[in-house]
Amino acid sequence: MKHYFQAEQLKYRHTSVAAITIGMPMFTALLAFWLTSSYFSVDVYNWWYIGLYPGFLGILCSIIGKKDKQKKNYTIWSLPCGMEQIWDAKILVGIKMSAVAVAGLTLFSMMGQMLLESVGNLKMRQAIPIPAQILAGIVLWLTTLWEIPFCLLLAQKISTFLMLVIHVGIYSILSTSVSLKPWFALFPGAITSRLMCVVIKVMPNGLPFEPGQVTYSPELGRVSGLLIGIPAALLWFLVFWLAGRTWFRKQVAE
Repeated sequence: MKHYFQAEQLKYRHTSVAAITIGMPMFTALLAFWLTSSYFSVDVYNWWYIGLYPGFLGILCSIIGKKDKQKKNYTIWSLPCGMEQIWDAKILVGIKMSAVAVAGLTLFSMMGQMLLESVGNLKMRQAIPIPAQILAGIVLWLTTLWEIPFCLLLAQKISTFLMLVIHVGIYSILSTSVSLKPWFALFPGAITSRLMCVVIKVMPNGLPFEPGQVTYSPELGRVSGLLIGIPAALLWFLVFWLAGRTWFRKQVAE
């Protein structure tokens, strides 16, 4: 797999992959810094996983998926190699870039919060402790891995615009409502929003996880949500990965 992975990475040297991987987390942090400095770290994470991150993954997977599709995949189907490994390499590139993006967001959030508190002498209304931010980054990354094979598969079948409408639109709308349900793990897009209630004490609607707030429920903050949500998200990732792998292999047989 090492050679497949390296070959796949070479395809994106002169694309916008690196720019959006660093640029979109930075844009999210700067936007929160400018608009809502008192709730800086809360809004950085909330805006990221509700809308900007699904958009980033959609664009990323479109670039990865359309690179070979532009030539109708003839450049890879004629090679004496396993199509499953090529699909796996695409997934691994997506995993790597998503990890870089989430790590960048976490770093920008921590730096921005320390800058506002120490240099700007701003008393933040809902600061997130550094350990909680690191945990939030890890949980966020793990629970959104399923989006990579899902978006890659959609990118192979429909246009980029339609894929982004389906992915970002449905994700943003349903994640804020389904995440409040006991059966949230059945919808992968709701898992991250639900678990952020536990990790950074922020509800899907962006409000603090406190009694009296709209949609507040003590069940949302139970640690048991992590024990259910993370395995469920990884299971969804495996399902979409294998589904895409099987579909990609069948294209060669046809």
